[in-house]
Amino acid sequence: MDLWAPNVQFAGQNIDFNFSFENGQFIRLFTATNNSFQIDAFFRINNAPLGALNFGGSGFLTDNHGAELGPAVTLVALPVTLGFHQVGVDLLLRPLTSDLVPADVNGIHLDLTLPNSPEFGFGDGPPGGVTFAGNVFGIGPGVPRDVVPDFGSTALFLTIALGGLISMRAWVTSAR
Repeated sequence: MDLWAPNVQFAGQNIDFNFSFENGQFIRLFTATNNSFQIDAFFRINNAPLGALNFGGSGFLTDNHGAELGPAVTLVALPVTLGFHQVGVDLLLRPLTSDLVPADVNGIHLDLTLPNSPEFGFGDGPPGGVTFAGNVFGIGPGVPRDVVPDFGSTALFLTIALGGLISMRAWVTSAR
């Protein structure tokens, strides 16, 4: 998903970003997602000296009506550097959704507090982007209603099968 930043200089102001999926698409968080889901929003900035910029803010996921899915959580801002200059910022959002799964995410809302450094702003050039990560999630439509983690049933079946094979081998060996 491309991400175009507004043309503003950093003067300590707050900016809201709202991303929404189009054409009936959404992200489904399953029971097996288990709070591993995270969003990484990258914004390009013009070359700032290292250590000069401190971004802050919070964010949350939204449903198909724009309502919050879980509480707002603090963004983690990480500088993206090239040599001795900061050329971008990665904003990580790890939303809390444990009580809401399975849940369909139709958008993301970020409340970003810009640093007070008026000589710098969002950079020109190609857009930034938004990426998603997590152990299990779906991008729909066409995804299952839920995916539930396996709590050891596979190990139980393996033990039963191995026990049966060992017993059969012992029986065949003793019959000779």
